[in-house]
Amino acid sequence: MSSRYSFLIKMIAFTIFISAVPLLALGMYAFFQSTSAVQTKVNEANVFILQQSQSRVEQILKVIDQVAGRFAETPLVTGDVGKELKIEDFQDIDLLVKGMLGVQTYELGVKDVELHSLQHGWYIKDGGFYFGDGKLQDISHLKWGYNVGWTPEPGDGFTGIRLVKMIPANAAEPRGYLSVRMSGGELIKLLAAGFSTGETMILDDRMNVIVHSEGRLTGQNIASEPWVKDIQLAAQPQGYLNSVVLGESSSVVYNQSRYNNWTYVSVIPLGEAKKESALIGWATFTACLALVLIAALLSYWGSRRMYFPVRRLLEFTMRTGKATGGSETVRDEFHRISTHLALLHQSNELLEDRMKIQSVQLVDYFMLKLLQGELLPGELAEKLQQFQIPEWRKYAVLLMQIDTLEQTRYEVREQDLLLFAMNNIASELIPPPQRIHAMPVGNYQVTLVGSDADSHGALLAELSALAESVQKAVDEYLGLKVSAGISRPYDEMYATPQAFLEAKEALQYRLRLGEKAILHLDDLKPPQAAGHYYPHHLASELVQAIAFLDAVRADELLRQFIQEVLRIETDPRLYRVSFAMLLTDLARTVYETGGTEELFARDRQNKYEQLFGLKTPQEIEVWFRTGMIEPMIELARKRHDSSGKSISRSVLELIHDHYDSDLTLDQCAARLNYSSHYVRRMFRKETGMNFSEYLASYRHEKAKGWLSGTSMKVTEIADRLQYTNAQNFIRQFRKLEGMTPGQYREQKLAEV
Repeated sequence: MSSRYSFLIKMIAFTIFISAVPLLALGMYAFFQSTSAVQTKVNEANVFILQQSQSRVEQILKVIDQVAGRFAETPLVTGDVGKELKIEDFQDIDLLVKGMLGVQTYELGVKDVELHSLQHGWYIKDGGFYFGDGKLQDISHLKWGYNVGWTPEPGDGFTGIRLVKMIPANAAEPRGYLSVRMSGGELIKLLAAGFSTGETMILDDRMNVIVHSEGRLTGQNIASEPWVKDIQLAAQPQGYLNSVVLGESSSVVYNQSRYNNWTYVSVIPLGEAKKESALIGWATFTACLALVLIAALLSYWGSRRMYFPVRRLLEFTMRTGKATGGSETVRDEFHRISTHLALLHQSNELLEDRMKIQSVQLVDYFMLKLLQGELLPGELAEKLQQFQIPEWRKYAVLLMQIDTLEQTRYEVREQDLLLFAMNNIASELIPPPQRIHAMPVGNYQVTLVGSDADSHGALLAELSALAESVQKAVDEYLGLKVSAGISRPYDEMYATPQAFLEAKEALQYRLRLGEKAILHLDDLKPPQAAGHYYPHHLASELVQAIAFLDAVRADELLRQFIQEVLRIETDPRLYRVSFAMLLTDLARTVYETGGTEELFARDRQNKYEQLFGLKTPQEIEVWFRTGMIEPMIELARKRHDSSGKSISRSVLELIHDHYDSDLTLDQCAARLNYSSHYVRRMFRKETGMNFSEYLASYRHEKAKGWLSGTSMKVTEIADRLQYTNAQNFIRQFRKLEGMTPGQYREQKLAEV
């Protein structure tokens, strides 16, 4: 105390002894009384703070419950969950995914959202559609005896809570369910706010710790703790009590929830709680000391008058400042005031840092709306002034995109991280204010740049140099091939959405120019685009090479086809049309050979979607070779080895069994489930003659057998062998044998 008021004590030391004893006794009595009252108020305040934390948690849980419930009760969900969805139902799947994204609100802390069909075994998770055992192990045990939908996640230690909505609700045999997961970390953030000391936790009705602010007790059962038993025996659903927690005397504040029967608990060590009472003790002692000073001599009164401003500042500091730690030594009044001012300055800097972070996020949001054309002219001008966007004579949009992840050390799921890395590189190499803003958007890294270049050529050269520097740095540090699309320069910011589209259009020309390209739309887009061009002769030769199992020739023809299509300067969309037509011709060939299921069923993604997702000629060539031509050659080889002879044998059997009917090649192909063109080609390849020739030859042999071995009339034989009349039969027989059927019969009888 003397060190704290050293200056004042020196002035009034001679009066302390005669006034200290009675005043200290009175002060001690007042201190203990006020401490008891303050402790009660502190506990009541802690109860209120705990209620606020509980309200925050339950408000978030209720909002998530309502959003998930409304989504689960929509006709789309209740209808589709009972269907056997397939990849072909991509429109319904896309609607379900978009609806689930509305439920998965990260501001509310939702970690995962899953939609499961119990009847058909499919589920949607993380925007993907899957088949398999992705459902929870046992739906009947999900609630674990709770009377609401939120339940802790099972496993070693509770990592979060999960909400399950049966679809349809309250059904005896639900067709599916919607699962919403909230992580334990989000609960800790919501729960810990408001408590500067102590520990906060949530207990279920079995006294399992659902979440703990420090994580030490999460997942443990603490029903055997004495203070937990005291809470269970308490008559009121909320309140506070003093007990020993983990060997330390503490104040336990609790509140039992009616929403989900959870118990919210805050454990504050009494040592921390009593720090609040220390202020009362100092104030009481100061009051006693003031009474001593009143009785002092005129010197004391004069000293007090001089000390009064310092004292007022000190008392203000004590009321508004946080209690300091016990290890800190307070030298005098001025040290305490300076410490308080330092804390205020530190808090101010922390607040400014947070505001800077939020300002960056606001700029990102503004730029995203600008690129998408969602800002009105008046709103755009206001935002440009608000965010202090620099003005330039010309602006341009620079778009960077990864060409391919093939033959790199990265996987597709790492593409978002790679885009952020590319964005950091672009931000470093293009300094402000020329770099107005840089951010990833979709599969692109977007940089809005400004320039004061005098001429159009100088501006394009400057933009190309910037793009090339970023391109080289990405290749050097990340080992990635990227291409850059550069929009037309423009004068006003409101033209940014159109420039963004132009930069994306420029990147489409990689189909002709290949990887690691820097593409200016003005240099690429011809004044008058050529029409659609499709080299039919190369496509036909390619199909023929596949049919002849010539992989080398097919590979060469594919390369020639791609080069011939890209040789014509036209709209990139027409290039894709030509490649789609080639895919259609190859698919038609597969259909004619009856291999559609074998070739296409193994791919969950549509072949055309795969083709339209390719960016460079190299990717297109590799895709056609590995995805179509090689499988088609392998399929043709298998069918040639196993099915070719069996088809010819089956046709021969049909001829032998039905020669006396009006049998045609189309009828045989229909019975064998092959195209007539394929059956005709395979039959001629295996037998050396066409279908009609073999059928006529077989019927002629049957006629010769009947003439030599039976007494059937010539008219009966002609009718049996599907001749229109006997004269046609006699004429055909004479042409083949050099005699009439009657002469042939007489000759054979004579020989016998």
